[in-house]
Amino acid sequence: MQTRDIRSFRRVLRRFTRLINSQLKTCCNEVTLAQCLVLLEVEELGSPTMGQLATNLRLDNSTLSRTVEGLVARELVARVRDDGDRRVVKVRLTEEGEAVSRSIHADNDAICRRVFQRIPTSRQKRVIEDFELLVQAYLDDEHEEECG
Repeated sequence: MQTRDIRSFRRVLRRFTRLINSQLKTCCNEVTLAQCLVLLEVEELGSPTMGQLATNLRLDNSTLSRTVEGLVARELVARVRDDGDRRVVKVRLTEEGEAVSRSIHADNDAICRRVFQRIPTSRQKRVIEDFELLVQAYLDDEHEEECG
């Protein structure tokens, strides 16, 4: 691929990143963007360990701990010890955290529906598939760099 095409792709990717970050900031229902991402990840994973969260969100432990502490203080998540191994701390959503998470999803779903209405119906699934392919290519490259 030519440099001009790569630069064009990177430019589009930067614009997309800015748009998504802006969208999340406006739809996070009075929590920070970092807290929003943690809430959604906890919801998706169930009761992840702090280590799982740090890995999935690509955050260092101290940043994650501060973010989770803020959510605990607002009673949106709770830290719980694992029954099988008391050294392991898991994070789970509280009822209020579940409500905030549902609200975040509803707001973001509405935005995505509006966006997808601007894409021809015949191409909507293809956009999702291609985006999944792009994300997987980035993950594969990251894995190769770590292992190689």
